[in-house]
Amino acid sequence: MENKDASYKKVKCEHCGKILVAPYHEDCICINCDRFSINIFRFMHGRNDLYNKAESRDFKIVSSKKSNHSEKKMVSNIPKNLQFYGIVSKERIPIYYNDKEWKYFLALTNDLDIISTSTLSGTLDKMLIMLEDQDEIEEKMLIARFSEKNGIIHILIGNFSDKESDWIFNQVSMFFTDMLQKDKINIKKLTKIEKHAISFKMDIFLHNMEEAVESKVKFEKPNFNYIDNWLRLYYFGLSSESVSVISLLLDKENILKFGEQKHFEPDSENDVSGLVKKIIDYGESVLTAKIEVILASIFGNMKGYPRWISIKSGFQKYFFLSFKKLENQFFLYCITEGNIEKLKSLESFLYMHLKDGVSNKFISSLKIFNEMKVKIRDIMEIFPERKFY
Repeated sequence: MENKDASYKKVKCEHCGKILVAPYHEDCICINCDRFSINIFRFMHGRNDLYNKAESRDFKIVSSKKSNHSEKKMVSNIPKNLQFYGIVSKERIPIYYNDKEWKYFLALTNDLDIISTSTLSGTLDKMLIMLEDQDEIEEKMLIARFSEKNGIIHILIGNFSDKESDWIFNQVSMFFTDMLQKDKINIKKLTKIEKHAISFKMDIFLHNMEEAVESKVKFEKPNFNYIDNWLRLYYFGLSSESVSVISLLLDKENILKFGEQKHFEPDSENDVSGLVKKIIDYGESVLTAKIEVILASIFGNMKGYPRWISIKSGFQKYFFLSFKKLENQFFLYCITEGNIEKLKSLESFLYMHLKDGVSNKFISSLKIFNEMKVKIRDIMEIFPERKFY
C-alpha cells in the first residue's frame, strides 16, 4: 500500500541522480554524493514545509533564545489602535510626534527611506514590529505604515487595516497641509513656537480621528497582493551586538545598481570578474554600514525589533528588508524580492549553514564566519535564480 505520509516521498538528487527517501539529512546533504541538494531542501523547507508547521490564526509560537536557556513565547496583538503618529521631512527635519518614547522612529524612518529609495529604488511601505518584554511570555505584533507626499513622510503605528490606514493618512495629510498653508509655516525654517503650535493642533485632531475609526482589537495581517510565488535573495548579513560578522551580496545582475553608484574600472581590459568583485565588495560595505546604523537605532530605542520592512517597487511588487533574531544575540538580516510568505524557507536554508557559528557567543574570530560565507556563496551560485518557494 502506498504510504500517504509526505515525508516518505522520493526525491532525486540533482547532482548524482540518486533517488532518495526519508529520513533525509537535516543539512539537506545527499547521502550518495555528499553534496547539498536543492531538491531535498525545497522538499523539506519549501512547499511541503515539513519542519515549519502551519501556525494558529490567532497566535504563533516562536523561539526566544536567552543567554542561559531558551523558551517559547506566544505572539499576539496589541489591542490599542493608535500607538504612534509621527511626521518628518525627507531632509530629516522632525515635525511632529505624539509620543516621546517613539520619537526616535522619525530618524529611523529617514534611514529606512534612504535604503528604500537609493538602494532599492522603491517607496517605504510597511514594517512588522515584534515588541518584547522580559517580564511577559508574549511577543506583541505592531504594524508601522508609511506615507510620503511632497517630501513629507507620515508614520502610523497601530493595528489598523490597510483601508483604515489609508483613510487616516488622507485625513491627517489634508489637515496638516491646510494648517501649514493657513498659518504660513515653512517646514525648512520651522521655529520652536511653530512646532509647538503644530503639536497642539495635531494632538487634538488625532484624538478625534481615533474615535472616528471603527475600533478593532484583533491583529490584522498586512494585505499584500503578490504577483510572485517566490522570494529571491539579493543580500544577507549576520551581526552580533551590532558587529557585522558576515556580509554577502549576491546581486551579480546589478539589480540594486551598486555598479552605477561609483565609477569602477577593471584591473585589465578583459577582467570582467574582477570588476564584478569590486562592485560586490563595494555593495557589501555600503549595505553593512546602512543596516548597522538601523540596527543601532533599533537596539538603542526599541523594546523589540522589526521582523520585516516592505518597500514597494511596482504594481504588486515588493522588496523586503527582514530581520531574524537568533540565539546568542545574533541577528540575521536579508534583502529579498517577491513574496514575504516564503521567508521561512529562505531563513531555514541560511540557518542550516549558520548554526555552527551562532551556537556560541561571538568573541573575536571571524574564521568560521568567513568559511560559512564562502560555503553559502558557492551554494547560491547553483541555486536557480536564488528563488525560494
